[in-house]
Amino acid sequence: MPFPCAESFPEKLRMQLQGAKKIFVLGIGMNWKSDDRLGVALARSLAKKLPAHPDIRIASGGEAPENFTGVIRAFVPSHVILLDAVDHCLPPGTVFLADESSIAVGDMTSHHLPLRLLMRFLGTSLPARVILVGIQPRNLMPGNKLSAPVKKILPRLAEFLAQTLREQINK
Repeated sequence: MPFPCAESFPEKLRMQLQGAKKIFVLGIGMNWKSDDRLGVALARSLAKKLPAHPDIRIASGGEAPENFTGVIRAFVPSHVILLDAVDHCLPPGTVFLADESSIAVGDMTSHHLPLRLLMRFLGTSLPARVILVGIQPRNLMPGNKLSAPVKKILPRLAEFLAQTLREQINK
């Protein structure tokens, strides 16, 4: 794997995307907080690799991803992928899949709506599978640059996600 990832991340993501007809990808994060900007940066990079695909929508939700729930619901996706920096006590830059149950109810979040609540809302208001692609941050302090390990994985992860989404949607 060209980037550090939790055990079997690529296989698990492909399994989660089986049967995908329409996929909405939402990048989450604050642009002014170092590695927290990763979800937004990844969504932007992915959008350049998958321009104007009719069955894949990509948006940067920033620090208020709940503002995109109407857009997501109008698209009626079969799958929603959330991209976010999530602290799972792994080496910085490690990519993993997280589900709602692995995010503690009281976890601190930099977003207006806690991630777990957003996942639950999307999962109950849509006939879609909600997938969280988490990336372990190194630094969540204010700043305008990604840390080195997180910046290093960004292009390779974007390429992997673009290829995987194309493969799954074209099955």
